[in-house]
Amino acid sequence: MSLDDNPRTHPDPDRHNPVEAGMAGDYSIAIGNILGEAWQRTGGAKWIIHLAMFIYFGISILAGIGIAIIAMVLPESGMTEMFYQLLMMAVTTPLWAGLWMIGLRRAVDAPVRASQILDYFHLTLPLLGLYLLITVFTVLGFLLLILPGIYLAIAYLLAIPLMVDKGLAPWEAMEASRKAISKRWFTVFGLTLAISFLNLFAMIPFGLGLIWTLPMTNIAFGILYRNIFGCSDKSMTATF
Repeated sequence: MSLDDNPRTHPDPDRHNPVEAGMAGDYSIAIGNILGEAWQRTGGAKWIIHLAMFIYFGISILAGIGIAIIAMVLPESGMTEMFYQLLMMAVTTPLWAGLWMIGLRRAVDAPVRASQILDYFHLTLPLLGLYLLITVFTVLGFLLLILPGIYLAIAYLLAIPLMVDKGLAPWEAMEASRKAISKRWFTVFGLTLAISFLNLFAMIPFGLGLIWTLPMTNIAFGILYRNIFGCSDKSMTATF
């Protein structure tokens, strides 16, 4: 499906809010269609996505080294351990948001570049707050007989791109994601399982298949978001 074929990428001001439409279940998704489209869109984008992932891991490693150096100087305590974890999340969460948006941009035929992974550090504090809230609720869910944790882990899947793409506050993004995904929870869960098995299979032999399946995964989740919530003009017209 091209950008011009996807009505959700061209919001009509006279139509209802795409976030409200998603929460109401006004969308359709099919695992096979998403995977097939993601595979088609991988061509021409996979090395850009791999470079973005390389930037992600490179910065994460450098941040880890920096935190380790700080840990050698500061006295060790429970509070400092928590500080180090927060510092690491403050670095990686905006990068994760950047990966999400690269997949979404590819899903709507918008230009992509690897350096877009660096575009969301201005949202570090709200993204960190969102990540912490998701973590707390999901962990609590797992402590409550596991099943609530599985439900929330899938239900909050689209909270980060909702914050970035639609400008929602942390709790608004979480609730919008939860309410929308709950309408097709088992389909989204099935998509997540299918992608996980594809990546596991791609690791044989020597992980060579990941060259294709990791970018495909990134794009597939972008397509999932697009089909549920559309894509704002802001996401398609970022400055280059």
